[in-house]
Amino acid sequence: MPNVEGMRREVAIGVPSLALATAGGLWVQALHSANASLPRFADLCASGNYGNPAGDPVHIAILGDSSLTGPGLGDGSEIWIAQLVDRLHWNVQLRSHAKGGSRVRDVLLHQAADAALTKPDLFVLAVGSNDALHATSTRLFRRDLQTLLNRLSYVAPVLSLGIGDLSVIPRLPKGLRPLVAHRSATLDQIHTQVADRVTRVTRVPVRELSDSIFRSSTTDLFAEDRFHPNSQGHTAWADMFEPFVRTALNQTGFQGASSAALPALSVTA
Repeated sequence: MPNVEGMRREVAIGVPSLALATAGGLWVQALHSANASLPRFADLCASGNYGNPAGDPVHIAILGDSSLTGPGLGDGSEIWIAQLVDRLHWNVQLRSHAKGGSRVRDVLLHQAADAALTKPDLFVLAVGSNDALHATSTRLFRRDLQTLLNRLSYVAPVLSLGIGDLSVIPRLPKGLRPLVAHRSATLDQIHTQVADRVTRVTRVPVRELSDSIFRSSTTDLFAEDRFHPNSQGHTAWADMFEPFVRTALNQTGFQGASSAALPALSVTA
Protein backbone atom coordinates (compact mmCIF):
# COMPACT_ATOMS: atom_id res chain seq x y z
CA MET A 1 0.00 0.00 0.00
CA PRO A 2 1.45 3.41 -0.91
CA ASN A 3 2.60 5.72 1.83
CA VAL A 4 -0.12 8.39 1.64
CA GLU A 5 1.63 10.78 4.02
CA GLY A 6 4.85 10.44 2.07
CA MET A 7 3.04 11.14 -1.20
CA ARG A 8 1.38 14.21 0.29
CA ARG A 9 4.74 15.45 1.53
CA GLU A 10 6.30 14.96 -1.92
CA VAL A 11 3.45 16.85 -3.54
CA ALA A 12 3.74 19.65 -0.98
CA ILE A 13 7.45 19.91 -1.70
CA GLY A 14 7.06 19.47 -5.43
CA VAL A 15 4.48 22.20 -6.05
CA PRO A 16 6.64 25.12 -4.88
CA SER A 17 9.61 23.55 -6.62
CA LEU A 18 7.65 23.43 -9.85
CA ALA A 19 6.56 27.03 -9.36
CA LEU A 20 10.15 28.12 -8.80
CA ALA A 21 11.32 26.18 -11.84
CA THR A 22 8.62 27.80 -13.95
CA ALA A 23 9.50 31.24 -12.63
CA GLY A 24 13.16 30.55 -13.25
CA GLY A 25 12.37 29.67 -16.85
CA LEU A 26 10.44 32.89 -17.24
CA TRP A 27 13.32 34.91 -15.87
CA VAL A 28 15.60 33.27 -18.42
CA GLN A 29 13.14 34.44 -21.06
CA ALA A 30 13.27 37.93 -19.58
CA LEU A 31 17.04 38.07 -19.74
CA HIS A 32 17.02 36.67 -23.28
CA SER A 33 14.42 39.25 -24.28
CA ALA A 34 16.45 42.05 -22.73
CA ASN A 35 19.42 41.02 -24.85
CA ALA A 36 17.59 40.18 -28.06
CA SER A 37 18.90 41.17 -31.49
CA LEU A 38 17.60 44.71 -31.32
CA PRO A 39 19.63 47.94 -31.21
CA ARG A 40 21.92 48.26 -28.20
CA PHE A 41 22.60 51.77 -26.93
CA ALA A 42 25.35 53.11 -24.70
CA ASP A 43 24.79 55.08 -21.50
CA LEU A 44 24.67 58.85 -21.79
CA CYS A 45 25.61 61.32 -19.05
CA ALA A 46 23.30 64.03 -17.77
CA SER A 47 26.03 65.86 -15.85
CA GLY A 48 26.24 69.59 -16.51
CA ASN A 49 24.95 73.03 -15.54
CA TYR A 50 21.26 73.74 -16.09
CA GLY A 51 18.57 76.22 -15.20
CA ASN A 52 19.16 79.91 -14.62
CA PRO A 53 22.89 80.85 -14.55
CA ALA A 54 22.00 83.89 -12.43
CA GLY A 55 19.99 81.86 -9.93
CA ASP A 56 21.02 80.52 -6.54
CA PRO A 57 23.40 77.59 -6.96
CA VAL A 58 22.15 74.10 -6.13
CA HIS A 59 23.91 70.77 -6.53
CA ILE A 60 21.95 67.62 -7.37
CA ALA A 61 23.56 64.17 -7.46
CA ILE A 62 21.75 61.43 -9.37
CA LEU A 63 22.23 57.71 -8.82
CA GLY A 64 20.67 54.62 -10.32
CA ASP A 65 20.11 52.73 -13.53
CA SER A 66 19.40 53.36 -17.22
CA SER A 67 16.35 55.48 -16.43
CA LEU A 68 18.98 58.13 -15.63
CA THR A 69 21.43 57.32 -18.45
CA GLY A 70 19.04 57.57 -21.41
CA PRO A 71 20.04 54.72 -23.78
CA GLY A 72 18.74 55.52 -27.26
CA LEU A 73 18.59 59.29 -26.78
CA GLY A 74 20.63 61.71 -28.87
CA ASP A 75 22.27 63.53 -25.98
CA GLY A 76 22.45 63.43 -22.20
CA SER A 77 20.53 66.71 -22.02
CA GLU A 78 17.43 64.80 -23.22
CA ILE A 79 17.38 62.63 -20.09
CA TRP A 80 14.31 63.49 -18.02
CA ILE A 81 16.21 64.88 -15.02
CA ALA A 82 18.28 67.16 -17.28
CA GLN A 83 15.15 68.39 -19.08
CA LEU A 84 13.48 68.97 -15.73
CA VAL A 85 16.22 70.92 -13.96
CA ASP A 86 16.79 73.07 -17.03
CA ARG A 87 13.32 74.53 -16.40
CA LEU A 88 14.16 75.64 -12.85
CA HIS A 89 15.02 79.13 -11.68
CA TRP A 90 18.06 77.87 -9.76
CA ASN A 91 21.57 77.51 -11.16
CA VAL A 92 21.66 73.71 -11.09
CA GLN A 93 24.86 71.70 -11.10
CA LEU A 94 23.81 68.18 -12.00
CA ARG A 95 26.25 65.35 -11.35
CA SER A 96 25.42 61.85 -12.59
CA HIS A 97 26.76 58.70 -10.96
CA ALA A 98 24.18 56.44 -12.64
CA LYS A 99 25.03 53.39 -14.71
CA GLY A 100 22.75 51.31 -16.90
CA GLY A 101 21.91 47.85 -15.61
CA SER A 102 22.45 48.76 -11.96
CA ARG A 103 20.54 47.08 -9.18
CA VAL A 104 20.18 48.46 -5.67
CA ARG A 105 23.30 46.63 -4.49
CA ASP A 106 25.32 48.07 -7.39
CA VAL A 107 24.29 51.60 -6.42
CA LEU A 108 25.10 50.88 -2.79
CA LEU A 109 28.56 49.49 -3.55
CA HIS A 110 29.66 51.50 -6.58
CA GLN A 111 27.80 54.83 -6.68
CA ALA A 112 26.73 55.93 -3.21
CA ALA A 113 30.13 56.71 -1.70
CA ASP A 114 31.32 58.85 -4.61
CA ALA A 115 27.99 60.69 -4.74
CA ALA A 116 28.05 61.35 -0.99
CA LEU A 117 31.55 62.82 -1.16
CA THR A 118 30.26 65.60 -3.44
CA LYS A 119 27.93 66.75 -0.62
CA PRO A 120 24.94 67.65 -2.80
CA ASP A 121 21.87 69.57 -1.76
CA LEU A 122 19.68 66.73 -3.04
CA PHE A 123 20.03 63.15 -4.20
CA VAL A 124 17.77 61.80 -6.93
CA LEU A 125 17.66 58.00 -6.94
CA ALA A 126 16.06 55.76 -9.58
CA VAL A 127 16.71 52.05 -9.13
CA GLY A 128 14.82 48.78 -8.74
CA SER A 129 13.76 47.85 -12.26
CA ASN A 130 16.76 45.60 -12.80
CA ASP A 131 16.16 43.98 -9.43
CA ALA A 132 12.66 43.13 -10.62
CA LEU A 133 13.82 41.72 -13.96
CA HIS A 134 16.78 39.80 -12.53
CA ALA A 135 14.82 38.23 -9.67
CA THR A 136 16.71 39.81 -6.78
CA SER A 137 15.27 38.31 -3.62
CA THR A 138 12.81 40.54 -1.80
CA ARG A 139 14.82 40.12 1.41
CA LEU A 140 18.03 41.34 -0.22
CA PHE A 141 16.24 44.15 -2.04
CA ARG A 142 14.65 45.42 1.17
CA ARG A 143 17.87 45.24 3.16
CA ASP A 144 20.06 46.93 0.56
CA LEU A 145 17.50 49.64 -0.18
CA GLN A 146 17.20 50.38 3.55
CA THR A 147 20.98 50.66 3.85
CA LEU A 148 21.27 52.82 0.74
CA LEU A 149 18.55 55.28 1.76
CA ASN A 150 19.93 55.51 5.30
CA ARG A 151 23.40 56.38 4.01
CA LEU A 152 22.25 58.91 1.45
CA SER A 153 19.75 60.64 3.74
CA TYR A 154 22.51 61.08 6.34
CA VAL A 155 24.19 63.42 3.83
CA ALA A 156 21.26 65.16 2.11
CA PRO A 157 17.56 64.75 1.36
CA VAL A 158 16.71 61.99 -1.09
CA LEU A 159 14.08 61.92 -3.82
CA SER A 160 13.60 58.23 -4.52
CA LEU A 161 11.59 57.02 -7.50
CA GLY A 162 9.29 54.05 -7.07
CA ILE A 163 9.12 51.18 -9.55
CA GLY A 164 6.61 51.35 -12.36
CA ASP A 165 4.91 48.39 -14.04
CA LEU A 166 7.68 46.95 -16.21
CA SER A 167 5.20 44.75 -18.06
CA VAL A 168 4.40 47.78 -20.26
CA ILE A 169 7.80 47.37 -21.97
CA PRO A 170 7.01 46.38 -25.59
CA ARG A 171 10.09 44.17 -25.87
CA LEU A 172 8.90 41.70 -23.22
CA PRO A 173 7.06 38.55 -24.40
CA LYS A 174 3.34 38.66 -23.62
CA GLY A 175 3.53 35.40 -21.67
CA LEU A 176 6.06 36.93 -19.31
CA ARG A 177 4.18 40.14 -18.57
CA PRO A 178 1.94 38.91 -15.72
CA LEU A 179 4.98 37.72 -13.76
CA VAL A 180 6.89 40.94 -14.48
CA ALA A 181 3.86 42.99 -13.40
CA HIS A 182 3.67 41.04 -10.15
CA ARG A 183 7.39 41.41 -9.47
CA SER A 184 7.28 45.14 -10.22
CA ALA A 185 4.34 45.65 -7.85
CA THR A 186 5.99 43.61 -5.09
CA LEU A 187 9.26 45.56 -5.18
CA ASP A 188 7.40 48.86 -5.46
CA GLN A 189 5.46 47.98 -2.32
CA ILE A 190 8.74 47.25 -0.53
CA HIS A 191 10.10 50.58 -1.78
CA THR A 192 7.08 52.34 -0.28
CA GLN A 193 7.52 50.63 3.08
CA VAL A 194 11.26 51.34 3.26
CA ALA A 195 11.07 54.95 2.03
CA ASP A 196 8.30 55.77 4.50
CA ARG A 197 10.51 54.73 7.41
CA VAL A 198 13.58 56.78 6.49
CA THR A 199 13.69 60.46 7.38
CA ARG A 200 14.57 62.96 4.66
CA VAL A 201 13.41 60.56 1.93
CA THR A 202 10.57 61.55 -0.41
CA ARG A 203 9.06 58.84 -2.58
CA VAL A 204 7.93 59.55 -6.14
CA PRO A 205 4.93 57.31 -6.99
CA VAL A 206 6.05 56.37 -10.49
CA ARG A 207 3.47 53.59 -10.80
CA GLU A 208 0.55 55.92 -10.14
CA LEU A 209 1.94 58.73 -12.29
CA SER A 210 3.23 57.04 -15.41
CA ASP A 211 1.93 53.50 -15.87
CA SER A 212 -1.32 54.39 -17.62
CA ILE A 213 0.45 56.75 -20.04
CA PHE A 214 3.16 54.27 -21.01
CA ARG A 215 0.68 51.39 -21.19
CA SER A 216 -1.59 53.24 -23.62
CA SER A 217 1.20 54.55 -25.83
CA THR A 218 2.19 51.14 -27.30
CA THR A 219 5.64 51.99 -28.74
CA ASP A 220 5.28 55.76 -29.15
CA LEU A 221 7.26 56.53 -25.99
CA PHE A 222 9.96 53.90 -26.46
CA ALA A 223 13.33 53.97 -28.24
CA GLU A 224 14.22 51.66 -31.12
CA ASP A 225 15.33 48.95 -28.69
CA ARG A 226 11.68 48.76 -27.53
CA PHE A 227 12.95 48.67 -23.97
CA HIS A 228 13.99 52.18 -22.89
CA PRO A 229 11.96 55.40 -23.15
CA ASN A 230 12.68 57.71 -26.08
CA SER A 231 12.94 61.50 -25.87
CA GLN A 232 9.14 61.82 -25.69
CA GLY A 233 9.06 59.30 -22.89
CA HIS A 234 11.71 61.20 -20.97
CA THR A 235 9.82 64.46 -21.50
CA ALA A 236 6.70 62.78 -20.10
CA TRP A 237 8.69 61.73 -17.03
CA ALA A 238 10.10 65.26 -16.65
CA ASP A 239 6.57 66.68 -16.67
CA MET A 240 5.33 64.14 -14.11
CA PHE A 241 8.24 64.37 -11.69
CA GLU A 242 8.86 68.13 -11.82
CA PRO A 243 6.56 69.03 -8.89
CA PHE A 244 8.40 66.54 -6.67
CA VAL A 245 11.83 67.94 -7.54
CA ARG A 246 10.67 71.52 -7.02
CA THR A 247 9.14 70.68 -3.65
CA ALA A 248 12.23 68.76 -2.54
CA LEU A 249 14.52 71.65 -3.46
CA ASN A 250 12.30 74.20 -1.75
CA GLN A 251 12.32 72.09 1.40
CA THR A 252 16.12 71.76 1.54
CA GLY A 253 16.74 75.46 2.05
CA PHE A 254 20.10 74.83 0.35
CA GLN A 255 21.81 74.25 3.65
CA GLY A 256 23.98 71.66 1.97
CA ALA A 257 25.14 68.31 3.19
CA SER A 258 26.26 67.38 6.65
CA SER A 259 29.98 67.82 7.22
CA ALA A 260 29.98 64.93 9.70
CA ALA A 261 31.80 61.76 8.81
CA LEU A 262 29.74 59.14 7.05
CA PRO A 263 28.92 55.99 8.99
CA ALA A 264 31.03 53.04 7.92
CA LEU A 265 29.55 51.06 5.04
CA SER A 266 28.66 47.53 6.09
CA VAL A 267 27.23 45.27 3.41
CA THR A 268 26.83 41.57 3.93
CA ALA A 269 26.02 38.87 1.45
